[in-house]
Amino acid sequence: MALACLAAGLRESGTEVFAFTVDHGLREGSAQEAEMAAAWCGALGLPHRVLHWRGEKPTTGVQAAARHARYRLLVEAAEKEGIDAILTAHSSDDQGESLFMRLSRGAGVQGLSAMSEEVLIAAGAGDPIRLIRPLLGVSRGRLRATVAAHGQDFVDDPSNDDPTYERVRVRALLAALAEQQLLTSAALNRTANSMREAARRLTRDEDRNFQRSGGCFHRWGGASFTASRIDKSFAPVLRRLIHAVSGSDYPPGVDESDVALVQLFDSGAATLGGALMKRKADRFYVLREPAALLGRTDRKALRRVGLSSTGRLVWDGRFVVRCDGAGPGLSLGALSEDGLAALGPRTRIFDAPKEALLTTPAVWRDGAILAVPAVDFWAGTARFVISTDCLTEERYFRRILRYS
Repeated sequence: MALACLAAGLRESGTEVFAFTVDHGLREGSAQEAEMAAAWCGALGLPHRVLHWRGEKPTTGVQAAARHARYRLLVEAAEKEGIDAILTAHSSDDQGESLFMRLSRGAGVQGLSAMSEEVLIAAGAGDPIRLIRPLLGVSRGRLRATVAAHGQDFVDDPSNDDPTYERVRVRALLAALAEQQLLTSAALNRTANSMREAARRLTRDEDRNFQRSGGCFHRWGGASFTASRIDKSFAPVLRRLIHAVSGSDYPPGVDESDVALVQLFDSGAATLGGALMKRKADRFYVLREPAALLGRTDRKALRRVGLSSTGRLVWDGRFVVRCDGAGPGLSLGALSEDGLAALGPRTRIFDAPKEALLTTPAVWRDGAILAVPAVDFWAGTARFVISTDCLTEERYFRRILRYS
């Protein structure tokens, strides 16, 4: 509500301002509170809409899942309204709590940089939009004073007092530490700012290392670099590449990445975090691990998904797939061994390891391959337009956070 009061003033400069409240539906009373927020925003002259997180809710990791759903709903709503930026009211206290929780997990420099003031986010395969946190340097106490100065009511979310949630326990602990002058929110925020600058420097060094290695990204969903141009210092780069290529939400551990790089040098192959690393001549390739996508004893295969006549989707976290003119019966899935034979001579001129082809997206109908866009294969019977834009480079450089 503090953000709503402040943002309402932007209208004086001609800026259109909308307000959205996400009702996660996780507890009784949330719907009534969302309607209360709608009434308050209406009194401020702000158009308001309640967004609902529908469907089955997880039994574990509820807060993380709710955050994921919240950003997806906000971006989708912003797209419908033609909005070009989303503002959230994260405070310096939120920043300190995030840093402390990451510190408890042994996070590195990147993790300890906590939240940024501005990032690009997207809902699935949609276009990115700016997410801005204008109050990140403002304390929760000052925000309470702001709503009081505006004569604005607000509601304290009861879940903020539920010790079931880690953030609630951390909040209580930090309050006790601050009373003892042992650790303050201001100190945690200074650390976050220092870590953010350190993370930028490390990222620049890693990017130069990747460039010096002759590194490049491939349209089939992987990356490669020259084996003779790297040493043990390449492990942080490899960690980012594994995350980018696997399509997973988080990168592997630092120690695991170190071990994988040693194994890659020793044997010419390694697997980690849903990625396969393999040597071919003087190139190391990082590609999607076929077993992680096509199925193995501890994991089900990724199912094929139906293609609509017009639309786009994120496939396996690695590709944005756009389709136009798809008829009935078309589905999207991995090429796999079943479809490899359809490519014929194209497999002989494919420079990367064959495993890379197995996990590239293909269009199927009745068990037959109609198209493999990443290698420019089109069956004569194809009567549609489809494109696959690889997200590997986007993910490596952390350009956009996508919420599906």
